[in-house]
Amino acid sequence: MANFKPLDSNSQGSSNPVLYLNDSATRRDLMDAADWRLGAVKDLLSVLSVCNADDTGARDIAQVSRALQLLVEDADCLYQAARQAA
Repeated sequence: MANFKPLDSNSQGSSNPVLYLNDSATRRDLMDAADWRLGAVKDLLSVLSVCNADDTGARDIAQVSRALQLLVEDADCLYQAARQAA
């Protein structure tokens, strides 16, 4: 039976835990999930790198930055769990 533990508070987006990590997931599965999130971060940064300031408003940049932050926090939690996995 799987045990679940909450992701760090930076990944939650709320005061109470709503996102959980399967504590019995394999190290490989955790690494794959973290790599997937970092790949999404790279894709978003690639899009931002070719945007002109005139093309993107401050609100759009703030929204993308928020998405990047959440993805990086999730990836960090997954990498930490992978390091602790047996």
